[in-house]
This record gives sequence, C-alpha cells and structure tokens, in this order.
Amino acid sequence: MKKIKYGFLACSLLLVHAINAQADSTNSSSTTTVKNKDVKSHSTAEQLDTISVTANRDEEATLDVSASISVIDQQTIALDQPNYQKDLVNAVSGVRVTQTGSSLGHMTSIRMPLNTGSYYLFLQDGIPVQSSGFFNHNGLAYTNFTSASSAEVLKGAGTALYGSDAVAGTINVISKDPSEHQGYTLSSNIGSDGFYKLGFSAGHQYENDSSIGMAISQSESDGWRDHTRSKRTEANITHFMALDDRNAFKTIISVNSSEADMAGSLIGLDELEDKPESVGDIQAALDSGLNIQRKFDFARISTEWTHYLNDSVELSTIGYLRHNRNQYTATWEKNLPKNDSKTRTLGLMFKADIDQDYVRWTMGADVEATKANRTYQQLFDYVPSGFGSAVPAGDIYDYDVDYLALSPYVRSEFDLSDKFQISGGLRYDTSKYDYKNNLTDGQYESSNYSRPSSDNDPSFDHLSPKLGATYHLDQHQNLYARFANSFRIPQATRLYSLKTNNVAFDLDPEVSDTFEVGYKLSSNNHRLDAAIYYMTIDDTFTQRENTDGDRYYENGGETQHKGVELTWLTKINEQFSTRLAYSYSEHEYVNDEEYGDNEQAAAPNDLANLRFIFSPKNVKGLQAIVELEHIGKYWLDNQNTKTYDGYNVGHMKLHYQITKQLKVNAKINNFTNEIYAESASLSYGKEKYTPGAPRQFFAGLEYSFQ
Repeated sequence: MKKIKYGFLACSLLLVHAINAQADSTNSSSTTTVKNKDVKSHSTAEQLDTISVTANRDEEATLDVSASISVIDQQTIALDQPNYQKDLVNAVSGVRVTQTGSSLGHMTSIRMPLNTGSYYLFLQDGIPVQSSGFFNHNGLAYTNFTSASSAEVLKGAGTALYGSDAVAGTINVISKDPSEHQGYTLSSNIGSDGFYKLGFSAGHQYENDSSIGMAISQSESDGWRDHTRSKRTEANITHFMALDDRNAFKTIISVNSSEADMAGSLIGLDELEDKPESVGDIQAALDSGLNIQRKFDFARISTEWTHYLNDSVELSTIGYLRHNRNQYTATWEKNLPKNDSKTRTLGLMFKADIDQDYVRWTMGADVEATKANRTYQQLFDYVPSGFGSAVPAGDIYDYDVDYLALSPYVRSEFDLSDKFQISGGLRYDTSKYDYKNNLTDGQYESSNYSRPSSDNDPSFDHLSPKLGATYHLDQHQNLYARFANSFRIPQATRLYSLKTNNVAFDLDPEVSDTFEVGYKLSSNNHRLDAAIYYMTIDDTFTQRENTDGDRYYENGGETQHKGVELTWLTKINEQFSTRLAYSYSEHEYVNDEEYGDNEQAAAPNDLANLRFIFSPKNVKGLQAIVELEHIGKYWLDNQNTKTYDGYNVGHMKLHYQITKQLKVNAKINNFTNEIYAESASLSYGKEKYTPGAPRQFFAGLEYSFQ
C-alpha cells in the first residue's frame, strides 16, 4: 500500500509530461520588473500569485525557489474569507490547522503530527511574531490573519534566513497595505451563531512618492458550542516614504487582541455524535466560578530602511518593538491555575543582497533581546478527589527571563549554466537565557509544582547548513533538490515551569535534517508543484508520564517524517478550473524506549483539498467554488491502541465584484452538516474529541469610495 502511495507522485509526473507535450508552446510568459530584477510570472488556471517573498525575504518567482512554497493570493483570500486561522491555510497541500476549544486558539501540522511544539515559525510581513524562546502554539493569533492580503507557507526546514523553530514549516501572513490605495473602504460580514465583522480602511498617496493608510476590523461571535463566545480586533497603520531613488522607509504598526471563552473536549464518540455543541469535560471548571477564557494581545511597530547602494547591492534594515501577552485558565489541569505570560522584544534584522550576474549573495544578521515574565496562580485551595496533590491558593510560579538571540547568516546562489543553479547557506544561532525566580526555590507547598533556582541560565549554539539545486527543463518547468538542517531550543516554560518529579533535568536542542526533491510546472493551463521529503529529528522532546500521572519532557531518540505533496491546478476552459492539494505522509518513532517504532499520534496519512472553480463568462467578476476537504484515519495515542477514522466535509464559496466599488461574498461551511472531530486524542484512558462546526452561513459586502 505504501509503495502505491509513493508511486502517486511518479504517475503524476509522467501524466503532467504528457499534458505539457500537448500544451500550446507558442504561449509565452510575461515578464515583470521588480526591484531591477526580471522575474517571470506565468498565467495559471487560478490567479495564483507566483511571486514569493518568504524564502529569501525578497521577491522571486516560486518556480525558481528550490523549496516547496505555496502562495495564498488575494483572490483566494477574498473567496475563503478567513474568520479563523484554519480558513487561511488549510487549502495548502500537507498543511492542517485545527481550532482548539477556545475557538481562536489553534494547533498546526506541517510535515509533522498535529502538535503544540515549537516546530513552526510564524511571521507577519517577514518578521517573527514571537521570540524563539517563548513559542506559543497559537502564534497565528498574533497575526492579522482575518484581514491578510496574502499568506505564504514554506514547508520543511527554513532557509538560511530562518533559525530556531523553522523546523517543519514557516507561515508568513502578509498584511494589507492600505497606503497603496487612494480612498476609503467599508466592509461588513454577518453569519451563523451571531457572527459579525465590521471593517474600515483609508489610504492617501502624496505627490512626493509617499503614502499613509490605516485599516481596522472588529469581529464577534456567540459560538456554535456552549461557552465559545469570542471577539477579535485587528488594526494596521502603514506609512511609506521614498526619500530619493536609493532610499525608502516603510513603517508598519500592527495591533490585535482576541478574547474567547473556552470549551472542553467531548468524551467518547457517543458524546461527539449526540451532543457536539456541549461544553465537554470542563463543566466542573465552569462550576468553580472562575472566568474560563483565553486572551491574546499583540502589538508591534517596525520600520524598514531599504537602501540601494548601487545597481548590484540592496541593503535592508528592519528595527522593531514587539509586545505579546497570553492569558488563560489551564483547564487541562484539575486545579485550574491561571496563566499570565508577557514578553517585550527589541529586534533588528539586517540583510544585504549582492547581485554579481551569475553569482548572488545574501548575508545578514538577526538580533532579538526579550524581557519576559510569567505568573501562574492558584486562585483557590485545591484538594484532589482522587490521585494527585493538593495545591493551596497562592503564586505557583513568578519568574522573569531575559533572553538574547544573535544569528548571522550567509547564502549564495551560483548559475552554473542557463539551466542549472546551485545554492548554499550557513546560519549560526546563539541564544542565552537569564532567569530570575521571584519566589522561594523548590517545591511549592505540598504540591507537585517546583521552582528552579535563579542560577539556571543555559545557552544554546547551533550551526545550520543548507544546500539546494535547481535544473530548468525549460522556461515552464524545473526540478529541484535541497538539504536543510534546522533545530529548536527548549522553551522557557520547559526549563522553568517544572514539576517535583522532574526538577533535576537538562534538555538539549532538537536537531533536524530535511531532504527534499521536487518538480514544478507553470504553463498557461497548468500549475503543478510536487515534492518528496524525508526528515529526521534527533533528541526529540518526548513527553513521558510518571506513576502519579504527571507529564514531563525529556530528550528522546529519533523520529522520522516522510511524505509526498502535490498541488495541481488545471484550467479546463475559460470558465472551469480545478485545484487539487494532496499529501501522503508517515510519522514514526525510531526505537523509542516507550513507543518503539510506532506511528505517532494525531498524524493522518492522507490529507486532500479539492476545489472546483467556476468563473462564468457572462457574469464578469463572479467566481464560485465547491471545496471538498478530506482528513484520513490516524492514531489517537502513541501506543497505537485506538484510531479515529477522520472525516470528509464540503464547503461552497462565492465572490462577486459587481462594480469597481462594490463587492459581495458568501460561503456555506460544511454544507452536508457532517458531525466530525477537528482533532482527537486518547488521554488517561479517555477518548477526547474537539468537535468541528456544523453547517454555517456567512455573507458580506465591501464598498470603496473616494
């Protein structure tokens, strides 16, 4: 069976060669000049933006990037109308984002099982939204994802421009730039379960090549489940100023805030099927009288100075200040502690691009200095009814951490011929924690919580090599191969928020190696991206459980991750096109002391997203799609004792530009009203399910004026 699955890519490549042979070879690609570089962009069935800015932090055709990178363009976002993080990226092959019980929280899976680990780098406008030592798996909540202009997903380990956390994937959410448009825009969306979203943007362009703009939106929902009300605000201010032909400044202020009531997991399939809207296993938490909510707050101001030293050298310097705050009640702990984590960061990103005809160099350095504080409070005296320890009311943790990260890098690309390019890169990451415990060292009262002493200040260093090669078969298609080493450091919470039974331990960084080969085609009627990857991770942070039921982490052995990814757009005629995003993957432990060679939990082998796209010629400006989403079967636990069968759901979406000023949109999610679980697990002998939303309706309009 596995050989059949892996043979899927080979068959696809043979078939696409047959299709390409029949394609109209007289159609030529258009050429767009971007920053004094000739970048070829190709017409495709769907208006996919083939220009990427993520891989090397510069504009280049995705066809020329020796990596698997997907661009979610403005037209696709107009159809998808993302209200939640999954709406933005789940149509990308091999990508699965699920919403948690707090509705605005999420977990991510890219070339990995669904997890909460720091395997993913989340960016907004090319800048990390959180420090590498303070990863939050809900990181996309720190981006302005509901009002994004576009988004990009770089699958696998990052390029030399990205360090810790860029292990399995990088997601870059690109903000709308209201300063690019003269005038004003009002938008309004409504939907099921009391959902609404209001937006306003304004932009003004000056005669001296400068502009300013702002955009703000507010959304709110009662939630389709009990106790899942949420609200969110996003704001963005952009100012651009060109001093002269060689110097330009761009300042962006990004702010967002989320507040969501939290629901729990449903216990067993019967509860999932009979009472999917119920609050689940946190009813006791709600009965406690505590405010069971999750809140995210984010603010960042950044200024980029672009300087063209000459026709061959471009310098980019980005300075930024960033604030993150994450508040929640830990409903997964029976004593219901309250968390409040705050980080404040000063960052600098410098990059130089040097173009010497057949050789191109990129070199630079990233620096971040972060001050963080975490408090973990017990708000009432907790006495367990069964196993576990009593936790008296008081401060469980209260500590400060100063964190410094410095990362120089270099990357070069050589044209060995008109058709063959090779690239190589090196990145050196060094980081250091400086920890201060504001409470008494050691065990907290008689509980199983423990506070390490203030002399626990580890530092981490890692050198990451990268190699790549691209061979252009012709102007429409190429083959590529790459190797990328990456790593992730232990997070501050792993180092300083400890339990009694694992207070004396050390964690080393995880180290990964990614090997990937791929094929890309871009012609007038077809766009295909296919990749085969193999990734190993050594010294994995493996979760264990002691006899008291307390969970902790230690460096385990090795895990292996391998798979096939395929994205295929086909233009059938002027009105109809299709888009298939498919992946098959396997994720396994390697001789683990507890799990042996088992498959990892929460890792469906098959993911698929199929879109049928209709753009009628007699209704100009209208586009409609039917979308089918498939999630395959997967294990609920690493012991491989129980499985969940996965699900199939369908959606319908429409976007219609009636006039230059007026647009309308509508969508029906889960139009068959399927009962399914977004995520499922087996914990303490209980099957736990997070239910997916039932059939929901959304509609909106947007009006622009001067």
